[in-house]
Amino acid sequence: MRFRTIVTHVAPHLDEIVAVWLLQKFGESKFPGMKSVELDFWSTGGETPDNRSAVDYEKEGILLVGVGGGRFDEHPVNGVKKEGECAATLVAKELGIAEDPSFGQILDFVKNSDLKGGGNPFDLANLVKTLHSQFPDDPEKVIEWAMLGIEAKYQEQVSFLTSVKEEFDRLAEVEEIQGPNGRSLRMVTIESDNTQMSQLARSVHGGYSAVIIQKQSSGNVQIFTNKYYGLTLYDIVQMIRLAEQQAKGRAVTSDWKTLSSEGKVEGAEEWYFHQTGQMLLNGSLTARNVPPTRLSLDQIKEIVRIGINPELFEPSYSEHCKTGNCLATRSNPCPWYQYGLKRCRTIRFHKYNAMEPF
Repeated sequence: MRFRTIVTHVAPHLDEIVAVWLLQKFGESKFPGMKSVELDFWSTGGETPDNRSAVDYEKEGILLVGVGGGRFDEHPVNGVKKEGECAATLVAKELGIAEDPSFGQILDFVKNSDLKGGGNPFDLANLVKTLHSQFPDDPEKVIEWAMLGIEAKYQEQVSFLTSVKEEFDRLAEVEEIQGPNGRSLRMVTIESDNTQMSQLARSVHGGYSAVIIQKQSSGNVQIFTNKYYGLTLYDIVQMIRLAEQQAKGRAVTSDWKTLSSEGKVEGAEEWYFHQTGQMLLNGSLTARNVPPTRLSLDQIKEIVRIGINPELFEPSYSEHCKTGNCLATRSNPCPWYQYGLKRCRTIRFHKYNAMEPF
């Protein structure tokens, strides 16, 4: 028996649209005819127009989704509700793909949207509702539009979990570095042009890496942090920008506050500091013509190791720094003091203003 029609309710939500997408794309073997099935829309809720069962309709080649009290209707039937389910998750389980990580983000988003409502007015679920109000007589146009987004997200996830993961496993250099409060952090350095690489590195598939340094084939470098760890890049930003200027042979901007400011600074225009995301970018998807940094990857890695650990001091001065005594003077300068690291400024402030004893 081949199925010829999928029925859902009028102005279907993202949940029902994803369920239909799953059936059409992955349901042919279990529900023959899905690839060429037509869509129909009912204004009835939990019951069918003629009060027949969903099973009866299936015998006629009509599959009900989100209506009619059938296998793919999460709404209560005779007071019994399929708790924690939506049409899309019911379909995914029926097709045996619910545990496939490629569908994880899609199913989680759809289920939360369907069960909890709300969300961002510009997310896909709410945009579907908006489009239905604009095109009330053309639900298939809305469905087609939504499926473009669903398919794109699915393909992104497939790539993320296959080719991106394979490239990460093959190319990523992983090391443990010391962060604030002696915390051990996972830092990843990788040479790759894949724009999903930093996202993967910060996910479970990349070991929840805390800091990611990515160098592209063009020579451009980006430094990302994982928001989970609450890290800041201010010291690193100051060091990178000053080192970049020194590599050019002339320091135009040396004021510490300016060096750590958001956006670009004169003399080190190659680097853009995104303060909210704590990212330092030498070029990006929207800034493709930025000249590559003059700093080597090894230089950048060393700067990150220094900047991320507030308890690390210049080796020849470290013993005194840790006791709150800065010995740097004009005649005996500390190589690190020029960067204006917060740890150094704090020591100097307390020493010369006697605000707090050490």
